[in-house]
Amino acid sequence: MRIHRHLRPLLFSPLLSFPHHITPPHSKTIHTFTQRLFKLPTPPTPTPNNHTNLPTFLTHASRTALSPSSTTYIGTHYEYTVQQTLRASNFTLHRTGGRADAGIDLLGTWHVPSREHPVRTIVQCKALKTKLGPNLVRELEGTFASAPAGWRTGDEVGVLVSPREATRGVREALARSAFPLVWMLVGRDGVLRQALWNGRVEELGLGALGVEVRYDSCVGGGEGKKGEKGGAAVGLTWDGEGLSGMDAVEGEMARAEERWMGMWMGDAGGEMGDAERWELLEVVERMFPEEKPLLLGMEMGKCCSALSEEERARVVQTLRGRRALEGDDERVAASSG
Repeated sequence: MRIHRHLRPLLFSPLLSFPHHITPPHSKTIHTFTQRLFKLPTPPTPTPNNHTNLPTFLTHASRTALSPSSTTYIGTHYEYTVQQTLRASNFTLHRTGGRADAGIDLLGTWHVPSREHPVRTIVQCKALKTKLGPNLVRELEGTFASAPAGWRTGDEVGVLVSPREATRGVREALARSAFPLVWMLVGRDGVLRQALWNGRVEELGLGALGVEVRYDSCVGGGEGKKGEKGGAAVGLTWDGEGLSGMDAVEGEMARAEERWMGMWMGDAGGEMGDAERWELLEVVERMFPEEKPLLLGMEMGKCCSALSEEERARVVQTLRGRRALEGDDERVAASSG
């Protein structure tokens, strides 16, 4: 099994501390209906500390006078920095937190092109100042068995993120692993500078994944030239093209959802409120558990649903039957009152 090393050591520069007064755009949350419609796993329950992204954590830290030098502040700040940074690489991630997190810092999905279903993703963040060893890879491997049910599908990837470079021992451990694993160097400034993965990742159908150097994304005042302060950032690619980022993915999902709902509104003969939308989704899930809006179908100009006209007619008939029964129940209740 080979490990993919796309970057040379000379591309890395000393890491900069993240200015605590600067807050990048916060991570978005996919609506519950959309999440269920697209068969996305249920994210973990938010921590009881009332923060789910970097801006809300900074507000919490200020309100509670949490010291920026404390291990809690440093670790949590880095986890949310990683959460935000990886959105550019088509990850949508949720922080787990708490004592029962099974060693997992972030859980979510990786929405790579050419896949109708995103890859389940387990992330560990190691904001360590000490040298990193292969024991961290073994620790990440252990999270596959302890992850929530929605992340134990046989189609998940583990991601280890640190502000330090992967040592030789870490790279060798990645290559030997029987699990699909990714290593990413994300600085405390939120810049991705290194990405490595083993052959198991390609076996998940991610063979088109690559890395490109982005000198125009330098940090620390550089102007995008190699060797300037801050160094070069890197970005993940697919078939040689840069990934679109989660904002674009969520836009595609919204358009697919709109087309999918429009298909049913035409069949049902009118607009749907929230209650009707949820009722439709429940009926479709019961009758056709695999049905979801097709993103790739939209790209190829095809229908956004895998259901035939006959199957859609069966769903509509079931909905009308349920509503007729509900109407009968209401009339009986009114007459008895």
